[in-house]
Amino acid sequence: MVKKSYLGRIWCFLSLGLLLILMSLALLGCGGAKKEQPKAGDNGTTVKVGIRKDIASLDPAVFGQGGPDPQRYLIYEPLLYMDESFNLKGRLAESWTAEDQGRVWTVKLKEGVRFSDGTPFNAAAVKFSLEYLLKAKRLFWPLERIETPDDYTVKLVFKRPYAVLPYDLTTAEIFSPTSFDPEGKFKAPVGTGPFVFKEWKKDQELIFARNENYWGPKPKVNTVIFKVIPDHQTRAMALQSGEIDIADYLPVAAIREMERTGKFSIYKKPSPCMNWIAFNTYREPFDDVRVRQAVCYAVDVERIVSSVVGREVATPALKGPLSSPAHDYIRKPDLKWYSYDPTRARELLLQAGWKDVDGDGILEKNGKKFQVTLIASTLYEEGRAIAEAVQADLKKVGIAVEVRVLESAARFEALKQRNYDLVELGGICATNDPTPWFSYYFGTQRPEYCVLKNQVVQELVSRLYAAVEPEVRREIFFKLQELLKEQAPGIFLYNQDAVTVAREAVKDFAMEGGMPGSYSYLRVISITN
Repeated sequence: MVKKSYLGRIWCFLSLGLLLILMSLALLGCGGAKKEQPKAGDNGTTVKVGIRKDIASLDPAVFGQGGPDPQRYLIYEPLLYMDESFNLKGRLAESWTAEDQGRVWTVKLKEGVRFSDGTPFNAAAVKFSLEYLLKAKRLFWPLERIETPDDYTVKLVFKRPYAVLPYDLTTAEIFSPTSFDPEGKFKAPVGTGPFVFKEWKKDQELIFARNENYWGPKPKVNTVIFKVIPDHQTRAMALQSGEIDIADYLPVAAIREMERTGKFSIYKKPSPCMNWIAFNTYREPFDDVRVRQAVCYAVDVERIVSSVVGREVATPALKGPLSSPAHDYIRKPDLKWYSYDPTRARELLLQAGWKDVDGDGILEKNGKKFQVTLIASTLYEEGRAIAEAVQADLKKVGIAVEVRVLESAARFEALKQRNYDLVELGGICATNDPTPWFSYYFGTQRPEYCVLKNQVVQELVSRLYAAVEPEVRREIFFKLQELLKEQAPGIFLYNQDAVTVAREAVKDFAMEGGMPGSYSYLRVISITN
């Protein structure tokens, strides 16, 4: 009996021990589940983002390739921003109003905001920031002066009406004067944004940490690491292997494969950025509008975009320069753009005096062959392939095209010197207001880059800067689209949509509009590491 009782006690202890072990494992399991729900304030949540090129600088005065580096808008914030539907919203501004037909703008600032080092955000800091950007020629404003009637009011007085100011304010970063040393030299980035700068290894990685004193909703991730991976295919492989969590500008084939696996989420945002090919209208043969129109008819835009670029990342410009959904509010609805029609192209070329005299398939005029050069871009992976597709289409109507691929600096130098026949370009698309883009290439803002010298077009573009009322601006854009259809300054190819691919572990993804919003999802995402 004693032996039996002893064994019973042993069994009881063993059973109790087993129960405690099971309870411990269950608690550990629950603890693990809780770690998969990161919240603002958690430590150790890191997200790695693969980027195609390094930033140029953290100094707000410095432009990157194509504009300000969008990563900077996580440290510095603008007064206004564009939401996911491209509506203007206040970030650091409470309101903005125009007076004197847009010659005077008054901006009321949010109160209670501080920079990441604790210094106050106020009208003096805004004035300092804008004057610094103007001096550095980051902003090209016809500004007369900036007034600060009180700590939270900024008044901008222009020499002439300046209707596009609200859009410009979405890209103008605001920073603390403590970002500079006593001599005025930039030393470190200090902004109001949701992240602060931690480390930068040039051409390798850029590291931001959460701003624990951020005035708005704090990010859910603790650390952001931007890893520089220039090769598109290598970047895709890094995402597939888990080396990074998020990437953009990926090859279409890789996007399709990752979507097929069901282990990745694909996020697509319409973009106002237009990729196009400009004609040199200042010299033969493209000084003849009939030739330009003929080439527009000769290029099968829809086929090129679908087969070369991919509809997953691009929207064909079948409605002209304002084909993006972001431009719905100003696109002329009844305007029919150029469709693929090689027969019409040949008719126009014949009207312009171009004939195949010797039967070799290449047109001639006054003893000169129709041979031109197309300068392709290296900024996009598809630059050469697009140029070669255009080359093939133009060969069908008797135009011989030589493709030359140039780096961005050399390409823009050729544009500036007008040493080209055709050149691949992108639109200026920080916002969904195309005024800067039209002014840059069709207006008088940067005459060295103007590809179409047309007085009526230039006058209409100038009027955009003076038109504050939306209806008036819309009518001007309608007239400009009609004229651009008639004058055919280039072949409008496609809008490069913003496509971001993320691992399943990334949740709560949301992206704001415009270039500054490119990495705005880092404000809100969560991730299970």
